[in-house]
Amino acid sequence: MAAAKTPTPSTPSFFKLLKDGALLPARNRRLFAAVFAITVTYTSLLLLVNDLTVQPAADKLFLDAMAFSNNNNNGTTAPTRSPDEYAKLTKDLGNDAWGLGRTGVPCLLLEATAGSAVWILALLAAVATFAGEIPLSLGALLLGKAREELKGLSLTVAFVYALQIAYVAVLLAAIAVLLGNLSAKGPALLVLLVLWLLLAVAVVLHAYFTLLCALGVVVAAAEPGRRGAAAVARAWRLLKERRRRRRAVMLAAVVGALAASCSRARTFARARAALGSPASELLVGFLYAAALAAVKLFAVCAITAFYYECTEGDDDAAANTEFVKLATEELVGV
Repeated sequence: MAAAKTPTPSTPSFFKLLKDGALLPARNRRLFAAVFAITVTYTSLLLLVNDLTVQPAADKLFLDAMAFSNNNNNGTTAPTRSPDEYAKLTKDLGNDAWGLGRTGVPCLLLEATAGSAVWILALLAAVATFAGEIPLSLGALLLGKAREELKGLSLTVAFVYALQIAYVAVLLAAIAVLLGNLSAKGPALLVLLVLWLLLAVAVVLHAYFTLLCALGVVVAAAEPGRRGAAAVARAWRLLKERRRRRRAVMLAAVVGALAASCSRARTFARARAALGSPASELLVGFLYAAALAAVKLFAVCAITAFYYECTEGDDDAAANTEFVKLATEELVGV
């Protein structure tokens, strides 16, 4: 008699993944309402710092760059400015670039500290809710899971940030070397075409790598025994299958499209609100912060759902669950 084959679980659709991420906050409305309020507050503060410090410096640098690029009338005639004016433009351009870097430090510090804390809080809420720890209040989350897993998650987030910086640096260096070789040998049109293709590939690779790193942080939250490089390596193993990698790219594309849509809507709304009262501009800013916070929270919930989808029937996950179960039994003396 032939042995019966174990039925292979069917793969859920990608839209079910998005649905699970969107509906996850409904399982614990009080907890996610508090997390959403904190996320909106942080996002509003980040946008305020950006609008007051970074954006004016960026606009000034852009104007100086345009003036510098128009110095020789697109190269068709001799320069229209004197050497002294040219030197002043160069100095202003350097000063503005340095000013932009200096004013960007507060945003970077805010993102690295408060942003990481909000990310970890939202992630712990999503993992606890998906694992069935309901009801769980914000106070219980902060005094329980957050305090217990803060060190491991902080180390993982710091490792992920360092990994992303190194990845971007290597990617930009590779593009610069390739473009340098092409510009020395090929025509300008070919160089421009290759540049656009490389930028498109770089955007896709960066989005995928960012999601991989975020999945590593989810691993650190869901599996407390893994942190840092071990958590990212675990996320890498989860994405070995081509189907999972394809879904990861699609998820990154959806989140990126939502964030881009919010940004475009904000640009249009600010242009209309500029014609009205200052209260209209404040309202537009708050609505944009709320929309961006909703996208961030959806991204956290969706990638958490993606993690649990990847770990269904996974040997490492089963072994980790058994280990946690045995450790718990030993602690309670069963």
